[in-house]
Amino acid sequence: MFGHITGKVFDLKGTKAIVEVGGIGFIVHSTPSYLSKLKMGLIASFWTHTAVRENSIDLYGFEIEEELRVFELLITVSGVGPKSGLAILSVAGVKSIEEAVATGDTSSLTKISGIGRKTAEKIAIELNGKLVTTKKGGARASEDVDVFEALKSLGYKERDIQEVMKKLPKDLEGTNEKIKHILKNLGK
Repeated sequence: MFGHITGKVFDLKGTKAIVEVGGIGFIVHSTPSYLSKLKMGLIASFWTHTAVRENSIDLYGFEIEEELRVFELLITVSGVGPKSGLAILSVAGVKSIEEAVATGDTSSLTKISGIGRKTAEKIAIELNGKLVTTKKGGARASEDVDVFEALKSLGYKERDIQEVMKKLPKDLEGTNEKIKHILKNLGK
């Protein structure tokens, strides 16, 4: 229905932004990492997917087209709806999902809240060959989910964790090294 939407950010609440376009406020569900970059009153753009259900029509919006592509592939998997797809992208990110699917590493996917072993296996099987991957292997994807969950259990906000994780140096190896680096930088 809508492929892309650009408008003024009217309000931000949880995992939603209200974007005003032509006097109409559209509720757009998005990832915490993207929403944390937005400021009320400023212009924002979303690559969108319209989810039509029996009793609702929801817009899911993403910062880049690649996130939208992965989201739309995720929701083709039986047992993964738009809310689960958004949750997976919010925690794992595009590269981690691609690596997990390429290697069949379902353990990194099952660490995401709401994704069980069977659903993770379905994702890995059904999306195998459909995602363009970096072929680095699944170790980094698994580590990133471990780091995210550890910091979340310490009480840090998802948005803050995701922002710092995006800036992680690529030369850091191992979950402990990544957590130490992030803890040093979260307060800054």
